Amino acid sequence: IHFTTLVDGLSRAGKLEACQYFMDEMVKVGCTPDVVCYTVMITGYISGGELEKAEEMFKEMTEKGQLPNVFTYNSLIRGFCMAGKFKEACSLLKEMESRGCNPNFVVYSTLVNNLRNAGKLLEAHEVVKDMVEKGHYAHLLSKLKKYRRS
Repeated sequence: IHFTTLVDGLSRAGKLEACQYFMDEMVKVGCTPDVVCYTVMITGYISGGELEKAEEMFKEMTEKGQLPNVFTYNSLIRGFCMAGKFKEACSLLKEMESRGCNPNFVVYSTLVNNLRNAGKLLEAHEVVKDMVEKGHYAHLLSKLKKYRRS
């Protein structure tokens, strides 16, 4: 856990090369990075605008048997949206579901808001329909109430 805490702090400071160094050191001393550590790295790469490195880290993570969680997927979906890669973001949502990781409201909101902001209203509508089918309508209704009041 100490390595993960260190990697998290460095990632938040934008020191991604140092993060990678300590992840490598972690492995050298016999520690295996867990889903939290990988997610910290992926989120750091996304925040730093390095989507390709985030994708590489995701691939490494899954190849080493670490199952991505909802936070991992949300970071990558956000990264794809920031890069204008909406098709990839939507595909990742489907992959997430097929792997048994249920998207939460944050994942759906990230995708819907970015699709809407990009003018991709049909795609956003499809995600909202999926969201309702999966039972996330309570959150959706609370958001609609906020919009109605403003």
